[in-house]
Amino acid sequence: MTGLGSYLVILALAAVGTFVLTFPVKSLARRHGAVVVPDDDHIHLRATPTLGGSAMFVAFLLAMIVASRMSQFKQVFVGSSEPLGVVLAAALMFAVGMLDDLREVSPPAKMAGQVLAASVLYFFGVTMTLFKLPGNLGVLVPSPSILPLLTAVWVVGMANAINLIDGLDGLAAGIVAIGA
Repeated sequence: MTGLGSYLVILALAAVGTFVLTFPVKSLARRHGAVVVPDDDHIHLRATPTLGGSAMFVAFLLAMIVASRMSQFKQVFVGSSEPLGVVLAAALMFAVGMLDDLREVSPPAKMAGQVLAASVLYFFGVTMTLFKLPGNLGVLVPSPSILPLLTAVWVVGMANAINLIDGLDGLAAGIVAIGA
């Protein structure tokens, strides 16, 4: 399989995997009391299961494993540390999110986990190497010395942007799906 079809297979695997895994995760969360009750920050009307990130993370891992076996993506996985960096950083972000779902984690502790995940990305070669400017203004290529900081700012910024809209059920997941 080549071209767009390979990308669609991986997209479908991640999306369908997340959808299918959401049901057992939801059931397990309810059974073990991993729920958020309605309050001023959460506008849902009844206790809502947490740990939905588990379904997304497992589906992501499955999609990465399948992609690593496809010839279309061979050049991405062979001789590159970047996919491993993405998986390890995602695992760290998942762990921080899961811990926050199960018990309240202070904002500085969450940010420390996010910066650690960004650091893993940087050390495995995944960085913000350029920024396309709006319109026809061109491309901004930052100095290599500032790449770790830019990568951390991007990861922390994106994680917190999603976290801030997580009070409305489905909104964060929908925005992430659209962004993906």
